[in-house]
Amino acid sequence: METINEEILLQYIDGMLTANEAAAVEEWLSASPENEKLLEQLYFTREVVSRVRVMQSVDPEQSLRRFKTQVHKLDKKIRLRRMVWLVQRVAAVLFVPILVLSAYLWMQGGKKEVRMLEVRTNPGVVSMFNLPDGSRVWLNSASSLKYPSDFVADSREVELEGQGYFEVTHDASQPFIVHAGQEYEVEVLGTTFNVAAYADDDLIETTLVEGSVSVHVQSIGGQELSRRIKPNEKATFTKTTRKLDVEAVNTDHETAWKNGEIIFRNHPMSQVLKVLSRHYHVKFMVKDSVVLNSIITAKFKNEQLPQVMEYLRLASGIKYTIPKIPVNSAQTQDIPIIEISK
Repeated sequence: METINEEILLQYIDGMLTANEAAAVEEWLSASPENEKLLEQLYFTREVVSRVRVMQSVDPEQSLRRFKTQVHKLDKKIRLRRMVWLVQRVAAVLFVPILVLSAYLWMQGGKKEVRMLEVRTNPGVVSMFNLPDGSRVWLNSASSLKYPSDFVADSREVELEGQGYFEVTHDASQPFIVHAGQEYEVEVLGTTFNVAAYADDDLIETTLVEGSVSVHVQSIGGQELSRRIKPNEKATFTKTTRKLDVEAVNTDHETAWKNGEIIFRNHPMSQVLKVLSRHYHVKFMVKDSVVLNSIITAKFKNEQLPQVMEYLRLASGIKYTIPKIPVNSAQTQDIPIIEISK
């Protein structure tokens, strides 16, 4: 057989090789852990990067059927547990990238019952969809948005957990309100803005691209504090101190995630690892707390996790270990844990 190259590995992944050719690839894979790592990166690159983009719509049931069919074909054609393992590791990101759930019926404004819907994104996925009023929403990795199937009340209200970019259709008679927890809301009439409100972050941030928004928070003592921000400004609410600050920012950097980019500008390592954890669906175990004090400036787009970790090693001097899960492991669905030390 000719030299193992990327084209042959892609044919191997697709089950297009003969039995003898597949056996040769198997022998090559077994010869070195680096070879297996290359196969995994190639599979991940082809299958994930093509999906880490803005998507108009997804049929979850059809996606799940397609996934099961692919696993069946792989198992039937080449009968390799390694391939099934690869598919399992990436499946949580690849298929059902957005999930629309009918949650419950809700009396909106006392006018009529409407169905509440929820959209969720999996790690490593950015999804775009339209709301009933024509407004467009982009959801970042590991985020969710709840909204009614029809805006029939005096206001258009949605609930965000995670990060969302909103292009709101103007309607002076129906303000658009984004709730991020019980103590934070953003009110607009029609504008473009970004809200970052992950539950495990101490900060809730609203960045205004164009138009005008009002941010309402509950300050110390339960009193409401409101600030109106202008384009190219970001309002930051600190949950622990209950303070609301406004600063000028580069909106392109703040919203780069919408285009599949991850940008860090003088970010502490603690925040960097939190973002990477959501994006790559991994957990980080930091053995030396001094690592978290490192300051990182970087820009990533479509890089695989090993490439990102190597950059962090060169930039901050950390050591890391990416675990290798055995092919016959019963824990293939577990979230990988990456150990980091100084």
